[in-house]
Amino acid sequence: MEFVDLDVESFYRVLAPRPTIIITTVNPEGEVNAAPFSFTMPVSVNPPLIAVASVPRHHTYQNLEKTREMVVNIPSVDILKELWVTGEKFPQGVSEIEKAGLTAMDSDTVKPPWIKECLAHMECEIEFTRECGDHQLVVGRVKKVGVREDALKDRLLNAEEMKPILHLGGEDFIVGDHRKIVPK
Repeated sequence: MEFVDLDVESFYRVLAPRPTIIITTVNPEGEVNAAPFSFTMPVSVNPPLIAVASVPRHHTYQNLEKTREMVVNIPSVDILKELWVTGEKFPQGVSEIEKAGLTAMDSDTVKPPWIKECLAHMECEIEFTRECGDHQLVVGRVKKVGVREDALKDRLLNAEEMKPILHLGGEDFIVGDHRKIVPK
């Protein structure tokens, strides 16, 4: 088998598919913003930390930099079209949740809302941000996790039933619905 060179700027294309989330934030005036992300990962269990990478000019980053809070919402394929709407460019103050026909739910520990139609939600306070090239790395401390009771199986996401969305690139997604267990 032969290998071909890929331009270095496209390195992330082979780190796919990636989990897709919707981050909700609020600005200082309390206006809600929602946007999809696939540059995300857990970085610590104790303390519970999650990292996302955001372009600094996006409303999401501007909001969380000012308010220091976000909610990580875990969508399923059932709301793929709505997830895509949250990624459209709306003026500051326009709620992507409303534009997508989704439902905002109050959080317990932070101001940004949960998205009801998602499988799980993580309320986070921002630990720190750091410039990383053309993105800002945002690390949030998870303060509370809510998960639909039917979304777990053996304390893991029931991917076969819940069908989480994985981002391949651009408008291309993979549905994560096949579980494979390492043979012994």
